Amino acid sequence: EGVALTGPAPNAAPPQHLEPGHIPPVEITILGPASVRAPGLLEPDRVALATELVIYLAVHPGGVHPNVLSAALWPRGVAADVRDAAVARITEWLGTDSIGRPHLAADASGRLRLGSGVRVDWQVFQGLAGHAELALLGSAEQEDYLARALDLVQGQLLDGRPPGRYAWLATGELEYEVTARVADTAHQLVGLRLASGDPQGAMDAARAGLRLAFDDELLWRDLLRAAHQTGQEELLRAVVGEICARTALDEVLPRMAPETESLIDDLYPSWRTTEIGRAHV
Repeated sequence: EGVALTGPAPNAAPPQHLEPGHIPPVEITILGPASVRAPGLLEPDRVALATELVIYLAVHPGGVHPNVLSAALWPRGVAADVRDAAVARITEWLGTDSIGRPHLAADASGRLRLGSGVRVDWQVFQGLAGHAELALLGSAEQEDYLARALDLVQGQLLDGRPPGRYAWLATGELEYEVTARVADTAHQLVGLRLASGDPQGAMDAARAGLRLAFDDELLWRDLLRAAHQTGQEELLRAVVGEICARTALDEVLPRMAPETESLIDDLYPSWRTTEIGRAHV
């Protein structure tokens, strides 16, 4: 089950970043393809390193000491002047806010950090999920916050990152935390929509979570329950087929979780006699 997480913080992102339609001067996405949208220009050969550096700062909002940054992005070592030159270029790339403050700067302690004008999809996700927890249970407001959070999820965490980069992911808890929070948010929205008689909406919520948390068995079971509640057997059969295909991708243990298999037995008893079931067995 992993380590229990504290609740998402409603103040994880500035309030204006949570407003629908807000267009920030700098935008960072990690809930899908890794990207940084900035107003400045940068040589194409420098974009990969610059993107990783900005994302590293984005997921460490408390600030990062330059020596820690060096160890994370240049694990084989880097001269201080090379690192500082890279930071200077990236600072120019990100630009300044409306009153001339750089979007990337060092604080009084020397830690590098991003300014409040930089919108990070992961921080916005946490803010929306945090507001959902504060909303009235089962309310339209709660559903709206959860749905807006899941709309930010566009694929696997840092999808498409270049080989050999982002090695620092393996030493932290970001991957676990992002996956767990996305799965939990999707599971909550599935429950709300099933309770309100919206199984198709519940399926959409489960699929939104699976875009990132592809291996989360609870979400696959949510998808099964929602498909069953539509009353369309062909839809349920298609989901069972997806689960069997996904299970077959596991080279280590190509079997679905017992809870998932028993749920299929309950919702679709004849599945083992179908072509899908025979292939799975």
